[in-house]
Amino acid sequence: MIPSSDFFLKLNYLHKKKVSFVAFRFPGSTTLECYNGKELKIKNQTIPKVSGFIMMPFEKNNVGYFISNKRKFSTKMPQKSFKKNLLEVKKKQKQFNSNKKEYLRKVLKIKDLISKTELAKLVYSTNFELDLIENNFDICFTKLLSSHKRAFCYLFYIPKEGIWMGASPESLLEIQDRKVSTMALAGTKKKGTGTWGTKEIEEQKIVKDEIKKNLNPYCKNIKITEPSTMTAGKIDHLKTTISGITNNSPSEIINAIHPTPAVGGSPREKALSIIKREESYNRSFYSGYLGKINDLNCKLFVNLRCVHFKKNKAKIFVGGGITEDSEAEKEWEEIINKSQTILEALCD
Repeated sequence: MIPSSDFFLKLNYLHKKKVSFVAFRFPGSTTLECYNGKELKIKNQTIPKVSGFIMMPFEKNNVGYFISNKRKFSTKMPQKSFKKNLLEVKKKQKQFNSNKKEYLRKVLKIKDLISKTELAKLVYSTNFELDLIENNFDICFTKLLSSHKRAFCYLFYIPKEGIWMGASPESLLEIQDRKVSTMALAGTKKKGTGTWGTKEIEEQKIVKDEIKKNLNPYCKNIKITEPSTMTAGKIDHLKTTISGITNNSPSEIINAIHPTPAVGGSPREKALSIIKREESYNRSFYSGYLGKINDLNCKLFVNLRCVHFKKNKAKIFVGGGITEDSEAEKEWEEIINKSQTILEALCD
């Protein structure tokens, strides 16, 4: 355990020397860890059995990365608070309006597909690009950690990939001593406003039902909680927890449930083919998964509320679940609200 000032000096040193690293903090924890050293390229079918950290893409067949936990250091996070420049956040969000017309058009197109096919839900996403005066990733990460104590916060650096940073509210999979836990997180509204509508309740049910169906061959004693409200930044979500017992490896269960309908859609293969056709960019690691893993246990999160830094550019990723009850303007408002998690960390 080292002082937090030394922790961030080490991150800057690793970045300067082009040494791969990941710094991360689990929800509710005050401990910030860093694994560093040579990264290993992997695919879903080749996750190492040794302990370490994985960062995997949305598309199952694409390459991800693994960093072993052999070289690591940690710190206790100080209780800092930062003043948020909300005027600058709003200014940046107005710049995103150049994407609005196309986003609304695609939402209406997807709704039409839902009305004419077996498609029940599709998660449509986009990204917003910003120019940065400086890439002060350490300051941005410190702000993110301070503002999102109940999220999984991470900073991941691979020299050829640049830096990824995020504060995810969504667990993908936790396995500990054969006990399995995952989350169905879907349905979105502005924090503290109104009650849950039909669209959000149905969207959440679609996700819950499909995750349960995909877990059934691998788990016994499956239990599902009643839906509850979970707050992430300025957003409320509907959440259910799904748990069970397994004799299978983390890799087998990941392959069964990823990508969930919370980031893809339902039916899964139909939704994924439409995403590939309709989204005008490569999601890369957005809506993939990341976290600690070995051959028996894991603690993994979906890569949401994230940004990719490369040189002096920042690319913010956002998306939302489209169903037959979706209203295009509200879907746009949702992704703008979701962008605020990262913008607050970027804006001085």
